[in-house]
Amino acid sequence: MNYNTLGFKTAVLSLSLLTIMAGAGVAAGIGKIAEAFPNSPETLIKLVISLPPLLMIISALLTGILGQHIRSKILIICGLVLFLIGGVGAGFTSSIVLLLLFRAVLGFGTGMILPFSTGLIAACYEGAEKSKMMGFSFTSNNLGAMIGNILAGILAAISWRYMFHIYWIALFPLILIVLFLNKLPENRNNTPNPNKEKLPPRIFRVALFALGVMMVFYLIATNLALIVNERGIGTSQTAGYLFAVNTVVMLCAGIFLPFVMRLKKFFVPVSLLMVAIGFFGIAKAFTLPFMLISVVFSGAGIGSLFPYLLNLASEKIPETQSIKAMSIAMAFAWFGQFLSPLFFGAASSLTGLDISYMFLLTSIVFIILAAGLATVNFRGKTRENG
Repeated sequence: MNYNTLGFKTAVLSLSLLTIMAGAGVAAGIGKIAEAFPNSPETLIKLVISLPPLLMIISALLTGILGQHIRSKILIICGLVLFLIGGVGAGFTSSIVLLLLFRAVLGFGTGMILPFSTGLIAACYEGAEKSKMMGFSFTSNNLGAMIGNILAGILAAISWRYMFHIYWIALFPLILIVLFLNKLPENRNNTPNPNKEKLPPRIFRVALFALGVMMVFYLIATNLALIVNERGIGTSQTAGYLFAVNTVVMLCAGIFLPFVMRLKKFFVPVSLLMVAIGFFGIAKAFTLPFMLISVVFSGAGIGSLFPYLLNLASEKIPETQSIKAMSIAMAFAWFGQFLSPLFFGAASSLTGLDISYMFLLTSIVFIILAAGLATVNFRGKTRENG
């Protein structure tokens, strides 16, 4: 099958639209849900957002195993159907418990989709094309979240129930999957016990790095609007524009990733340095132009790092193990999404430092990492030449 057709690529990338939207898509209307269930504890209300990512992690790891026995297309379609039921169904509930049950179904369905959003790219493409598609995938993640939050905010103004209709968007990838994803490379082989094939330890190292990058990215996603409002830089609409710029920059980073990777061993240090510059700027920016420049730097760095890590995770992995490998990498990454507000919130509370200092400290850590990696790589290059 020709994997370079527009239909096939659009179908694969459409899966990435849904992953972040699952948990964060209704964040704009969480206040309306709290008003609708005034007798419910605040912890249960917050679970509306944080519960789906937890189920995604479990489901993604399980799907990596099921993929050894069940066709990929069937798993994807089942995941999309559960996404629709859990997503839209939550708007028809009359209790917080039922609402959370549907959110759990949504998370489980999303977890079934998650490994394929990058696993199919790893299995179907190579070299520069794979790097570019990984970049597009990460950008699609954030584009879906941005669209979801905008639509959810508009619909929540009418009724909190209406905002769950944003999840009808899953019909778009469902139709594309049925039409264009045929004869997929399967995550199976002919050995008696395929699950006993051991993945290289490198996968878990890369997965941990991806967890850290996603935690850092969500420090921006969960705090930028607050910082913009507190410093009088603009309104929530201004923050929306900054997120849009961030998405466009990450898209460009994905497109140019194959060219930037020509830096080879210095690619990661340079990307880390860009994130550090961006985060330092966010910590210190009190004007819109300064904040805009900072968002561009951080978006370029993270938009390069994350697809690079996914590309690295898929290197030298047998085709039969690609979905399993990516399920582990993506599960770790999305655990970073869940962990980020908890970790940085706790760090801010324990130290008594404002959240701006979390950006500053993260910037310092990334500068140290960039300098350390650059030094190691430079010495290694010197030894090779010597």
